[in-house]
Amino acid sequence: MSTYFENDKLNYAPYIKATLHDPLKRKSVTLELMIDTGFQGGVLIPLNTYVELGLNLFEEPKIVGKTALGDKVELRVSKVFFEYNNIRVLCNAYTALGVKKALLGREVLRKTGLLYKPPHELRIGV
Repeated sequence: MSTYFENDKLNYAPYIKATLHDPLKRKSVTLELMIDTGFQGGVLIPLNTYVELGLNLFEEPKIVGKTALGDKVELRVSKVFFEYNNIRVLCNAYTALGVKKALLGREVLRKTGLLYKPPHELRIGV
């Protein structure tokens, strides 16, 4: 697993490579998530990743979220285990049609700890 900054042209966009597990820990997928401190949820993942993990079988009632521009979007939600560097936390996983990038939100950052000092240091689990 790793953390890295994409480049200075994108203001050092912070990424983390981590593993997500379904609630029964039978299926998993490793992916890169961009750390988004404006997203208060756990993880936002593409619909195909959500279905690949079988999270549709563990769904909770849909919620309505707000984008940074104030638009409302209906989100599917399930529990998922986020794992990085021997840290495993249960959090909410969200998806909707059109989600292309995986995001890591404040719910996971609060549970795991984050040190973000671009462009030199990015650590989870501090």
